[in-house]
Amino acid sequence: MIDLRHVRHLLAVASHPTVQAAADAIHLTQPALTKSIARFEEELGAKLFDRRGRSLVLTELGERLVERGEDLLRHVRELEEEVALWKGFGAGEVAIGIDPEAELSLLPGVLEAFIPAHPGVQISVRSGQSDTLLPALLSGELHFLVADAEQALTRDDLEIRPLAADPIAAAVRPDHPLANERDPTSQEITSYPFAGASTAPRFERWKAEAGQRERGLRFAPSLLSDNYEVLVQLAERSDAIMFGPRSLLSNYERAGRLKVALWPLEGPDTQPSLIRSKRRPLSPAVERVAELFAEQGASVRSP
Repeated sequence: MIDLRHVRHLLAVASHPTVQAAADAIHLTQPALTKSIARFEEELGAKLFDRRGRSLVLTELGERLVERGEDLLRHVRELEEEVALWKGFGAGEVAIGIDPEAELSLLPGVLEAFIPAHPGVQISVRSGQSDTLLPALLSGELHFLVADAEQALTRDDLEIRPLAADPIAAAVRPDHPLANERDPTSQEITSYPFAGASTAPRFERWKAEAGQRERGLRFAPSLLSDNYEVLVQLAERSDAIMFGPRSLLSNYERAGRLKVALWPLEGPDTQPSLIRSKRRPLSPAVERVAELFAEQGASVRSP
């Protein structure tokens, strides 16, 4: 019978440049991991790696076991979660992928509501954009995403639940020359540097079309960062114009750090969505966290 620990150890070694790096990743000593692989090979009666100097190269059998092992462990995780469906909220883990905008605007309220009520449940959060988070969702590493769904719309194996849309706005420091302007010209606006976060493809298309229409040029930001604190600090300390979801910029305005520009932007709205696999059952704890995101989305976007 194959020991799942050996499978996990094989996958760790196969996915890291050295045995030491693999051992560090799974919190084992290097000798213990090497011994585990050797024992696995002995039980199978076949080599999983060829030793070439200091490098380990998967044999053909090793490659097949890695491929099958990833599926095996994914099914084991899913089975464990189905068992957890009967356990309620007592313990467990909720693994979320979230984009930077939702991380700032929605996540704090979700954590405030959930963690004090269910301290035995561990929540892990991975921040990023949809294109980087989707593979982790599909592989089973994440239970669901809260992110822009544009790049997930073509997949029929995903369930997408849109949250309330949030228009894009501009913001500047309170004493910026354009802070109180209601209808500045495009030349006045584009005379200042821009700063913003990574965006879905439709925003890039809009910026390109708007730039061609207004100036014959693309609108290109001087700073592109998914760390909103970096963007805000630049806007506070310079004449840069920061672009982002209106609800998020309004939080910084209430704190006295920025002023949301009075002029409207005729661009697409941000559309955060709950994205989950149709095939994967979720525990009550995960379902509750997902529902809290939906509630937060409604309350944060409400006028």
